[in-house]
Amino acid sequence: MALSSQTTQNFSLRKFIRRIEPAFYIAPSFAVMAIILIYPLGYSLWLSFHRWTLRTFKQGIPFIGLENYRQLFSNPEFWSSLRITFTFVLLAITLEFVLGMALALLLNHDLKAKGLIRSFILLPMMCTNVVIGLTWRLLFNYEFGIINYYLTQLGFGPVEWLSSPKIALWSVILVDVWNTTSFVALMLLAGLQSLPEEPFEAARIDGANSLQTFLYLTLPLLRQTILVALLWRLIDTFRIFDVVYLLTAGGPARATETVSIYIYRYGFQAFNLGFASAASYIMIVIMLFLAGMMARAIGRSETV
Repeated sequence: MALSSQTTQNFSLRKFIRRIEPAFYIAPSFAVMAIILIYPLGYSLWLSFHRWTLRTFKQGIPFIGLENYRQLFSNPEFWSSLRITFTFVLLAITLEFVLGMALALLLNHDLKAKGLIRSFILLPMMCTNVVIGLTWRLLFNYEFGIINYYLTQLGFGPVEWLSSPKIALWSVILVDVWNTTSFVALMLLAGLQSLPEEPFEAARIDGANSLQTFLYLTLPLLRQTILVALLWRLIDTFRIFDVVYLLTAGGPARATETVSIYIYRYGFQAFNLGFASAASYIMIVIMLFLAGMMARAIGRSETV
């Protein structure tokens, strides 16, 4: 009887060890995530309720509650940066979707040079954002840029691409569209190639033209892929920093100061880390809300 009880206990112990064994394999990954992700997020949240400035942090970091958030919402520069960010996101994603859909529809046909065209489309994705920002800043240079040179040769005057408040934001949008349209095109192309052929054959038999087939068949069937591509681009575009910083650093006259540039200015130039942390968490909340709405739309499309 005692031997049977001992055997049962050993079996239960081995079963418990096998059950928790996977945790030992993934524990290092969770430890790294806790160090590089969870701890900074928690510390920045703690900072958002405290006053941390370069001049006063040696005397202490006092708890001030929601004061940073109150100052943030009463700061017109924050609302301006938020407006610029939403304008940038809306215009950039719209242009990327329209151009990406056109490229995807083109590549979905049997073209002789389809592989070569696809390779050229992928070239912008192979460059890092730092290289892209520095290269386009040279191209947009008012005096020595190659774009203004050819405009002058064609009889047009040089354009203040990065120094005019009315044009600078459009210039940054142009760079982002050039850089990421290929990504949207490839995602939509993958979706197009996975669509079933039977509905399109039935539409052709019924006499539907190309526009009707695209509006009433291709777009509804491609809805989930479109939403995934837009969700990915929404998250990536809303937090854009490096390209904007390298091109304009938020200027001229803060015409291109997105929320990321705004947080950088207060956090790493003014060294008001508590205020910058509050702004960063407002940005995170907005991104989570928008991403949640998009993810919910994706879930509804799956059920349909």
